[in-house]
Amino acid sequence: MGYKNKELLANWANNIDKVAELTKHSTTRTAKKSRLNELLNTVSTGKIVGASEHKINGKKMLSIHKLTTNAVPAFLECLSLEQLPAFLKAFYPELSIRNDYQQACAIVESNLKQLPTKRSKCPREAKDLFVPMSKSDLLRSDKLLLLDCWRAINYATVNQFAGSTLVKGAGRGVYLTCDVVKSMLKYPQGATRNKIYNALQLLRIAGFIRLAQDNELTPAGLKLQTVNKNGVTVRKNNVFILNDFDKADPKLITDNIRLDLTTRVSKAIIEKILGRENANRYFPSIKSGVDKSVVDKFKKAIEDKGLIPISTLSDVVNNMKSDLGISGEQARLYIDQLCQYKPLHLAKLKKTDAVAHGYDLKGFENIHSSEKLLLVEK
Repeated sequence: MGYKNKELLANWANNIDKVAELTKHSTTRTAKKSRLNELLNTVSTGKIVGASEHKINGKKMLSIHKLTTNAVPAFLECLSLEQLPAFLKAFYPELSIRNDYQQACAIVESNLKQLPTKRSKCPREAKDLFVPMSKSDLLRSDKLLLLDCWRAINYATVNQFAGSTLVKGAGRGVYLTCDVVKSMLKYPQGATRNKIYNALQLLRIAGFIRLAQDNELTPAGLKLQTVNKNGVTVRKNNVFILNDFDKADPKLITDNIRLDLTTRVSKAIIEKILGRENANRYFPSIKSGVDKSVVDKFKKAIEDKGLIPISTLSDVVNNMKSDLGISGEQARLYIDQLCQYKPLHLAKLKKTDAVAHGYDLKGFENIHSSEKLLLVEK
């Protein structure tokens, strides 16, 4: 996005007087701020970066060229992250900066420089996960949101510039919820809570972030990880460790899961990918969804099926309702999760589409052309 003051801010050290004029503010209003979004919500951020400024639901948003974004990504797009601690110290000296903030900014700067694009030299599997093949790519919106969530997690890591460190690895602790991520998105429109949650889950499976374990947390992190709710201590599991981009393994997703941010990956599928021990350790909050017995049952049912459909979708739903004692809506969710797991090779297709793809519909000739079938992919 073309912010008017981007070049000025990028070279702020040689333009002290001009930038000081842009950042002029009341220190009494900013002194107790501990997060970038709080600071930017208080000062004239639009004036600083050179963009139109307005508020949506009490949050400051910036617009340029008909695109609207959150204040933090707009600000950080204009300023080198490695310079951010020095910038804050120079123009907002009333702020206190946490001990490992410089390390956090360096880690995030490195990660953002490795953001995959069509022309980047990052591994092929990273491009397959994050970069649409073209504007007609059916997975375009999900890939763009997944990449935006990865960027937002990094922004969230440097958003908290004051306070105590959360994990023992300097600069890598980050507190994440769907609301935190959404407030850091460069393109927040259309990013639902469900899709953000599912994006975080996929990024965790691939190892871009992972849940911090108790022995990795500082006292501040432990305090944040557990909350007192009506006299009961509740584990929130919201403190994570940010990994380096090049240390993650996108193949865990591209080889095992069809990218679909409307469907959550079940615990059983995570166990198939990462093993039961890792699933229990790093995904303790995931309980529901299709289980191992159902996955194994379908795995056995599709053996040697070739191009012959397993059943109509409605029959599978009815059988699952009866066998598992669940609702039709839950049964359809389970089927979506089964289709999401690539090694099963399951797919849902309309009869007309199945014919077009060369499936043998012997025994299913009399069903309506729009009825869906559960098939084993070629």
